[in-house]
Amino acid sequence: MQPSNTSGTLIGRMSSQPPLSPKAPLPSGPATTTAGLPSRVLLTGAGGFIATAVGRLLVEAGVDVTGVDVRSEEARQRANLSAGAWSKIINADVLDVDLRSLLRSVDAIVHLAGSPGVQSSWAGGFDHHVRNNVVTTQRLLEAALDAPVGRIVVASSSSVYGHVGQGSADERSPLAPLSPYGASKAAMEHVVGAYVERGLSVTPLRYFTVYGPHQRPDMAMHRMIEATRGGPVFRVRGDGEQLRNFTFVDDAARATVAALQSDLAPGLPVNVGGSGTASVNEVLALIEELAGAEVKRETSVEVPGDPGRTAANIDRARQILRWSPQVSLRDGLAAQIAWQAARARQNAHA
Repeated sequence: MQPSNTSGTLIGRMSSQPPLSPKAPLPSGPATTTAGLPSRVLLTGAGGFIATAVGRLLVEAGVDVTGVDVRSEEARQRANLSAGAWSKIINADVLDVDLRSLLRSVDAIVHLAGSPGVQSSWAGGFDHHVRNNVVTTQRLLEAALDAPVGRIVVASSSSVYGHVGQGSADERSPLAPLSPYGASKAAMEHVVGAYVERGLSVTPLRYFTVYGPHQRPDMAMHRMIEATRGGPVFRVRGDGEQLRNFTFVDDAARATVAALQSDLAPGLPVNVGGSGTASVNEVLALIEELAGAEVKRETSVEVPGDPGRTAANIDRARQILRWSPQVSLRDGLAAQIAWQAARARQNAHA
């Protein structure tokens, strides 16, 4: 059976919606319910971009969250990350923690620690990606074998698919990563499969290009927005016609929490994507419209590992997680623009 194509163009379908003002509330999905939620969760990479949003949802639902993050509070603030939400924070590398002891006090794990980034994974950078994406996951799962842990949710990536030529990638599509980063996430999923065979209930979530408030400064949309504010010129790789499936960070967080609640078969991967695709050029035009300023940019050569197109089939997430993306690209970008402007004002008065 051919996967259904849920990858329509975001810009054409959503550009008629009015932009949000900086003070307007962001449209959001259904409130997180407590049904099926574990009472105590270990959240690794707790100060990270997606993890911050996940922690907030869990704490708001009354879950006791123990966070582990290698970055200090000062480093998290420098990286534009929020203070996070957790009941307890352990400032350490996951590999340096006594995991067996720690896991005796939790019911579930959301493992979002790891090394992101396609370009940083080439050459010697691959060592860090193997350590932080593969080895760390293996050590955590090994410790979980002896712990009373139920569901374990781990972060994978759309990069495992590589270039999606036609239609949209569903979870049965072949894994064909184009970068060492994507290969490290594919290897991590194979490690997950080995531990599922030993009895663990693990769910890999394949996130597609997550954006929104608190996005890391090195990520594309953050840099595009800063280029409208007098920041460094944004470098467009190639012709800018690369297509991406963009997922708002709060939508990604809701899917992550839903994976803790759902009756998923162990080892079953799930795509977490937005409601369609848009090109880099379309995103640049939309940011200019919303910000009311030009994105100062220049063109550079294409870089290795950069797929021409990504597109997510999210039927499995809709059917099993009862989840679907709620925030349009327009509204999500408006929220990120407003957040970056507010942060700049805050830093100016600091």
